[in-house]
Amino acid sequence: MKKINSGILLILLTSMTSLLVACSEDNDSVKSENKTSGDHVWKEQTDALKTSKDVAKKLQDSLNQQQQKLDESH
Repeated sequence: MKKINSGILLILLTSMTSLLVACSEDNDSVKSENKTSGDHVWKEQTDALKTSKDVAKKLQDSLNQQQQKLDESH
């Protein structure tokens, strides 16, 4: 009787595992698509951060130029 129960359990587990694997997404293809397109969950936020860093750099450059002009005039 134990052999029958363990056999049924083995068949059941094998079937469930096969269904799980067959019905799951292919994560490798999803990851490669995201890498090639550059899209990810926080794309908007990272784009905004990059833009703000660019603006901050331009502002700092402008301030440095103004300071340099003031130093030269005195």
